[in-house]
Amino acid sequence: MAKITRIKAQKNKKRVNIYLDGKFAFGLDADNFLKAGLKVGQNLTQKQIDDLVFKNEFQKLLNRALRLISRRPRSEKEIHDYLRRKKSPPELIEKVIKKLKQLKQVNDLEFARWWVEQRSTFRPRGKFGLKMELRQKGVNEKIIKQVIDEKVKELPLAQKLAQKKFKTYKNLPREERYQKMSAFLARRGFSWEIIKEVVGALNAPKPR
Repeated sequence: MAKITRIKAQKNKKRVNIYLDGKFAFGLDADNFLKAGLKVGQNLTQKQIDDLVFKNEFQKLLNRALRLISRRPRSEKEIHDYLRRKKSPPELIEKVIKKLKQLKQVNDLEFARWWVEQRSTFRPRGKFGLKMELRQKGVNEKIIKQVIDEKVKELPLAQKLAQKKFKTYKNLPREERYQKMSAFLARRGFSWEIIKEVVGALNAPKPR
């Protein structure tokens, strides 16, 4: 058993420091502090202390994950990898991800839709390129297929990109222009069939 000898609010007022037997023991967020009903003079078992420390670490990790998500949506794998880089215990990571799902902050289907929409608007890519990116984000194949089938119209995206790039290459010899534009679209993940159709149409000799 250990006795709470002091409870001190931290500077941000959202956390408190708990002192046991005259020594600092652990910090605790205000919500968990109030739920636990801690007070000076109270005796805690080792199990109670371990539970409070776990809740404290869980809350800190959850707050970190929420800050990460606030910058932009994240896939489940991105969050898992981020928390693992912070050297967090695996069981704590799984608990945080489960909580994020309950809060509807993590959903790979919605993430994939957001990712594809962002790419289509600001940096168009072909289906192959999008599939590779989403796989790297840990999104499963079923979701990738569903989202790409419903969201990606590859031909108009390729035409839009090619028309912009055509201005850069318009003074090159026709064969060289064809090769450079084809390579550019290939790097953006468009299929050869789409590339051939789009670049061929733009690069066709003008009728006399």
